[in-house]
Amino acid sequence: MTRQQAINQKCRECAYDDQDDGTWRQQVERCDLTDCALYEYRPTSFSRSKADRLPVEPNYEALSGEVMPEALYQ
Repeated sequence: MTRQQAINQKCRECAYDDQDDGTWRQQVERCDLTDCALYEYRPTSFSRSKADRLPVEPNYEALSGEVMPEALYQ
C-alpha cells in the first residue's frame, strides 16, 4: 500500500457516509477537521484541477551519513 492509498483509506473510514450525498471523495473534500494531520493531504474529487492539490511530501530529513547523531548518545 502506498502512502497516498493509506491516507485515502483513513479519510474514507473517517468521513464517508453512504447515506450522505456525493462520492466518498466529494465527502472527504468537504471535511472540515482542519486540525487533522492528514487534512492538507486528503483526497479530492477528480473534478478539482491538479494544480489545486498538494503533493504528499516526505516527512523525514536526509541523513547526514551518521547512523545516529552524536547528540542522541548522551
